[in-house]
Amino acid sequence: MDKQRQFLQAYEYLCHIGEAKEWIEKVIHKPVPPIVQLEEALRDGVTLAEVVQAVLPGRPIRIFRHDKLQFRHSDNIALFFRFLAEVELPDLFRFELIDLYEKKNIPKVIYCIHALSWLLYRKELLDFRIGNLVGQLEFEHHELEEMQKGLDRAGVNMPSFSGMGASFGAEPDPEPVETAQERLDRELGESEGTVVELQAQIRGAMIRTKLGDDMQRLWNAEQMLIEFQARLRGDWARQIAEYRLGMRRFAVNLQSAARGFVVRSRKKNRDQWWSERTSQVVLIQSIARARKSRAKVQHLKTEMRREEHGVKEFQAAIKGAMQRRRAEEQLEKASSASDVISTLQAASRGHLVRAGMAHLKAGLKTHTGAVAMLQTAARGYTLRRHLAEKLDALQAQTGLWRALQAVARGRIVRNDLAALRRRLTSETPGILRLQSAARGAEVRIEVDLTKAAMLQQEDAVIDCQGAIRANLLRGKLRMESENLQVQTGTIKMLQAMARDVGALLADLEAHEDAILELQAAARGTLVRARYAEKQRYFKENMAKVVKVQSFVRGRLQGEAYKSLTSGKNPPVGTVKGFVHLLNDSDFDFDEEIEFERLRKTVVQHVRQNEMAEHYIDELDIKIALLVKNKITLDEVVKHQKHYGGHVGSLLTNAEISSKDPFDLKALNKNSRNKLERYQQLFFLLQTQPQYLARLFKRLREQGTTEKGYKRIENLTMSLFGYAQKRREEYYLLKLIVRSLKEEIDGCETVQDYIRGNFFWAKLLVGYTRSPRDRKYMRELLGPLVRENVLENPELDLESDPIQIYRSAINNEELRTGRRSQRRPDISREEAIKDPETRKTFTAHLQDLRDITDQLIAALEELMGRMPYGIRYVAQQILQSLTCRFPEEDPGYLLQLVGHWLWKTYIQPALTQPETWGVVDRPLAPLQKRNLGEVAKVFSQIALGRLFGGENVFLQPLNSYVSDSIVTLGDVWHAAFSVPDAEAQFDIDEFNDLYSRTKPTVYVKMADIFAIHQLVATDIGYVSPSKDDVLRELIHELGSAKHNESEMMGVSSAEISLTLIPKLHDVEDPEAEVKALFMETKRCILYIIRVQSGPNLMDILVKPITLEDEDRWEALLQEELSTGSKKRAAYSDANTLVDITAMSYAELKRTALENVMLLERAGRLSRHNHYQDLLNSIALDIRTKHRRRIQRQRELEGVRLTLANLDEKTVWLEQQLSSYNHYIEQAMVTLQNKKGKKRFLLPFTKQYNHERELQRSGRVPKFGSFKYSARALADKGVLVSYEGYHEKAWDKINLTISSDAVGLFFLEASMGSVQMPGASAQVPLDDLLQAQFNNHTFLSLFENRMKLNVNLFLHLLFRKFYRDE
Repeated sequence: MDKQRQFLQAYEYLCHIGEAKEWIEKVIHKPVPPIVQLEEALRDGVTLAEVVQAVLPGRPIRIFRHDKLQFRHSDNIALFFRFLAEVELPDLFRFELIDLYEKKNIPKVIYCIHALSWLLYRKELLDFRIGNLVGQLEFEHHELEEMQKGLDRAGVNMPSFSGMGASFGAEPDPEPVETAQERLDRELGESEGTVVELQAQIRGAMIRTKLGDDMQRLWNAEQMLIEFQARLRGDWARQIAEYRLGMRRFAVNLQSAARGFVVRSRKKNRDQWWSERTSQVVLIQSIARARKSRAKVQHLKTEMRREEHGVKEFQAAIKGAMQRRRAEEQLEKASSASDVISTLQAASRGHLVRAGMAHLKAGLKTHTGAVAMLQTAARGYTLRRHLAEKLDALQAQTGLWRALQAVARGRIVRNDLAALRRRLTSETPGILRLQSAARGAEVRIEVDLTKAAMLQQEDAVIDCQGAIRANLLRGKLRMESENLQVQTGTIKMLQAMARDVGALLADLEAHEDAILELQAAARGTLVRARYAEKQRYFKENMAKVVKVQSFVRGRLQGEAYKSLTSGKNPPVGTVKGFVHLLNDSDFDFDEEIEFERLRKTVVQHVRQNEMAEHYIDELDIKIALLVKNKITLDEVVKHQKHYGGHVGSLLTNAEISSKDPFDLKALNKNSRNKLERYQQLFFLLQTQPQYLARLFKRLREQGTTEKGYKRIENLTMSLFGYAQKRREEYYLLKLIVRSLKEEIDGCETVQDYIRGNFFWAKLLVGYTRSPRDRKYMRELLGPLVRENVLENPELDLESDPIQIYRSAINNEELRTGRRSQRRPDISREEAIKDPETRKTFTAHLQDLRDITDQLIAALEELMGRMPYGIRYVAQQILQSLTCRFPEEDPGYLLQLVGHWLWKTYIQPALTQPETWGVVDRPLAPLQKRNLGEVAKVFSQIALGRLFGGENVFLQPLNSYVSDSIVTLGDVWHAAFSVPDAEAQFDIDEFNDLYSRTKPTVYVKMADIFAIHQLVATDIGYVSPSKDDVLRELIHELGSAKHNESEMMGVSSAEISLTLIPKLHDVEDPEAEVKALFMETKRCILYIIRVQSGPNLMDILVKPITLEDEDRWEALLQEELSTGSKKRAAYSDANTLVDITAMSYAELKRTALENVMLLERAGRLSRHNHYQDLLNSIALDIRTKHRRRIQRQRELEGVRLTLANLDEKTVWLEQQLSSYNHYIEQAMVTLQNKKGKKRFLLPFTKQYNHERELQRSGRVPKFGSFKYSARALADKGVLVSYEGYHEKAWDKINLTISSDAVGLFFLEASMGSVQMPGASAQVPLDDLLQAQFNNHTFLSLFENRMKLNVNLFLHLLFRKFYRDE
């Protein structure tokens, strides 16, 4: 409102232009340019000529519209002049040609249009007249400022639009009468500050009372709280200590075991390595020894050649010595020949003896039998003697042997007892039955003995029993006799009735058969009635019965599914019951088609919104330049034509081109090959993030502009499909992580990383603008902003004491109209000592702390809902920084990453909640400033620093900041604890090699060539190796410009590219085993659906019956039925066996053969009945379920994205519409707002002043007021008047008048004589600017008079702008 008051004249003029615009649109029935552009639009005279044509529809009129006919535009204006003459518009209201065509006096043109509307209405050519929009339109500050500057530059007098109706005889509008309710509203508005202050004091008193009660209760329970806190701390400390000690022991043991294992493994590997190379080591050692021996021999030969003469003499001496030694040996042998001869003789005698023995043996052969008997007797004698000796030895050790045998027998007995106990334990039920039988037999024997003894005494027992029974009977008869005597009358009556019943029974006995039939019929009727009742009960409660049955079946099904999902070895029946989940149903097929369609629509909407947003930004710049007179309206129109003339064409809902990119009509063979290369290139860029990561780093080093960054960001997001699918999101995150690692590795210090402006951060911002992140921000910040900011308009978190102090002074002076007694120009230290300021300052800090605490609590509570992508990137940043800078404190790095997460992800949503969808309506400047204060405090906590000298008045929050730093550190630690991307997305590097559906990307042909050019430009940096696959692809693609000119005939819109890997011929070493395992699983699925059994092995070996063959045929018929999109499980597997063409026996034979092959390969084992196959099928069922859930989440995300894109489209359309009517968005001004006519007392100074002005014909348009200097000084307006003593102020008169909007004239006079130099012109915008700049005084009359700015404004508003 204060800014609007600076440009009152411009505001009134813009309102009159709006009135003319509204009247012209009603006349010609079509829209005209916005208010700020209407002046330029009227210059060609087309609009004025259209007005003439609309008023005189039957008259043929030629209008020159085209821009090239600019020289004929004056004919349009001349046509309008002729029409003015025809309707006899007075010359007073007419304008000249140069006033419009050369913009000499545009206000006169608007004035003429106003007059024409009144004239046409009076002559009844039109049934409506121009309206009055003053005070009803709103304009931006810059629009008012530019219009005011334009009027000042033109230097023309503003026509008087207010008396237009009276000039044409129109009745004036009735004066508004203030009602009681309006008066009440006005008085409440004037006292609003007091009421608000009173309410605040009441709320404060109630809160203080409540807090006092709470504190009293806390003080009463202080000892209990202290004891409770001590026990809690002690218990927590003990638990933490025990946990740490346990973890330390576990870690020490684990590390010891690990070190031992590592050492043993290394030693074992080293020994094994040496043992495997023993032959080589021996060979090397032999070679080394041989080399050493040869060298030694060679050295000896050399030495011998050197000493040859001495050697010969030495050899001769040796030979002589040897000869002498041989002679001596021969002599010694001769002396010892006697022994040799003796030996020779003994040998001769031995020979003779042996000859005799041979002769004896020949004789013995003839007596073999006798000799054998003799030998047998001898051996028997020897054996008996040997046994006798052993027996004597054993008898000597009899005690030892007995002890040994006792020990052995005891051990045997104990083993037998243990075995017996085990057998008895296993036969416990039988033993119990045996023991029961034995005990029963004993009891029966005892009973028999007792009976036998009693039989022997039978007579005595009978006599005894008879006496006892007789005695009892007599007692009983005595009692009954007494009772019968008492009931004698009743008995006689009963006997009489019995006689009658006896007669009746005699009669019934004759009809016994009929009675039996009747009883049977009655019983049947009762049974049928009970059955019917039960049936009726079940029918009445059929819903409950069905619910109970459903509950039981659901419970059983749930237990089975639980065993399937969480059990280690699910049984065959469970797998058979859920095998249908592996099939792709019609619903799955439709979901895939729907998801793909929505993906295409999302890509189209994103591109359309980007184009529209770019167009709107350009249009905004053009309009801003137009307002500043930097460009003309023609250039704005040219900008519109450059974008198609109408922006609606940018927001159409046309489908993405489904044209086949490989259309033979559009491409030749060479172009199709290149398009295949582009598919390989995009697959490589997606799956190998190192290429784009190096490119991003290169772009940063080259100093790419922001516009270039934006273009590359759009290309990258298009390459990854805007992360709409799980696969594209995974690879986009891997690219961001690889890029940040590249940048961090290139930083020398942490400060280099902090100061860096990396491209991956911009890419991450585009990724986090998804609906998922907007939803999280709405959950996190929505309640905080809504409850504390939107629903609390009185909230003010200003923390500067001097601003609080000056605001209090301004409010006081504007509220009371009297000068404040407090000095405005004081320091902050003095301002904080002011009681009101200090109280307000303390309340602001308390509110600031409470809101920040709510934000931290909400962040901690909803941390688990934060999207995975931003948490994963933050985790990778922390890990990379820790690895790159190991010497840095881990806590500091955690705070660094946490502050990055806050600044990049959360702070923009907090400071701009309407942009992120946190709130549904824009915020006021005060509310945005409050959120900025909250962001300042949270930023300080995230940085881990206390407030210092730059924020000295926020230092009272330092204790809270210290506590919150620890809490926020725990929150960051929890936020960064996320699983790996592979586990989160269930994707690995080989996923695309065996996936059923190939990845697709929707991209424009121009983007394809742009990506090609971008990579090819820096291929040396992106791919350093000359043998790299990327270099090969770029070389095969050739020039991007040449390809663009060759292939642009495919489509101008988006096309669908199916990405394929370049090295698709690389095979998996276990591909055959995997294929065999997949084929076997498919066979097993059919087998368990036909036959059943306790385990898979029993089913495989179970004989085949005719019923099994019939079930197999029915199963095949069911799967081969047409009209369904349903796909069987593993139907996409690349198998060489056609199961549908096999009989059931062939199927089982194939399955058994595959099982045996897999068992030989080590994949299966018969020891667990081939349970691994069932476990693999169960795992596939669980994975299929997770994939369905993931697809549903992706569908939900795409639909949410589309909804947000549609909202953005609507917002863009509204913004476009607002550009056509943006002048109508300014605040309502108070200028020229008249109230009821004031009643003046006769003969007062103001009464005489107005009469004098009327007599002289100098009545100002907006009024004039005369005061004495003393009166103004008493009001506090006049502060000082240099050269005149205060005693003379009664004689000095000050006149304040206004004859133009927003412009006031101040004159001083003494009596009726004007004082020299005592006149000044004071614009309202200068006064408001002075108040905004906190200037207390305003100097006039050559700096001789000093006025109080606030009180002078109060006086002007009350006299010139308020309804009285």
